[in-house]
Amino acid sequence: MKGTMNNKTGLLTRGAHFTVVIDGSPTDSGVVSWSAALAHKTGAQLDLVYTMPTSGWSAAMAASLETSDYPSQIRQRGQQHLDDATRLVREADPDTEPSTSVSELSPARLAEKAAEHATMLIVGGGESGPLRDVVFGNSTITMVNAATCPVLVWRPKREDSPGEARPVVVGVDGSEHSKRALAAAFELANVLEVELLAVHIGAVHETDELDYGTSIDWQHLREAERKWLQNIVEPYRADYPSVAVEALSVGASAARELRALSATAQILVVGSRGHGRVAGLLLGSVSHNLVHHAECPVLVVH
Repeated sequence: MKGTMNNKTGLLTRGAHFTVVIDGSPTDSGVVSWSAALAHKTGAQLDLVYTMPTSGWSAAMAASLETSDYPSQIRQRGQQHLDDATRLVREADPDTEPSTSVSELSPARLAEKAAEHATMLIVGGGESGPLRDVVFGNSTITMVNAATCPVLVWRPKREDSPGEARPVVVGVDGSEHSKRALAAAFELANVLEVELLAVHIGAVHETDELDYGTSIDWQHLREAERKWLQNIVEPYRADYPSVAVEALSVGASAARELRALSATAQILVVGSRGHGRVAGLLLGSVSHNLVHHAECPVLVVH
């Protein structure tokens, strides 16, 4: 297969373009610092966008503050957040000069517009809840679903987790979206100089044996799944010969397995849609679970 196909997505190549969305939340500094470090490694252009609160919340705040100039105040506050973010970028790389802007677009429209030129959209994945969603109108899931480019949802690392040698983990089911996720995972592992762990969630788990009413050769089944996964992974090795790859097949809940692996991963990569068992789940409850609860950044590849 060597030399017969190009499995590079251009996600992290020179000329890449990252759009980073901030909203004044506690995750902003982490999102910006992480994005700036990756942009420094790849030479990517960096755009910082502050997203305004929803118009409904702005009107309520204006009434409570007895002022009609609340939108202007919020824009000024947004610019302050952008100035702080710009300082963080310069600390990571003094030669990087990000562009900045304040957006009044809805989360969905902002994601759609950013995807027109960005190779990756980066958003914060802090704790979500009714109040925060009302205040900022910034549903992470909405932005992930609306964007046509890959979306990285940044989440803070656990303090007791290993250092930068942690692997990139990617969920693989054989669908086209899953293969694009695999290509992006290879690029990340190559740039970050870490191992890639490709994971296939099996159709059944050892604990399901009683439901089948017969004995199953689990060792043979898992070995067959690993060989299938290795065949999926093999064409990408030619483009990234320096990336060490481990193929892992497990049988359990996709959300539970991938979330558990996120505890020791540097980045978790998943495809957004597909036709396989895992892909269908990832579009719904699994993606929602990982975006909000994974213990590392999550890259969703469309």
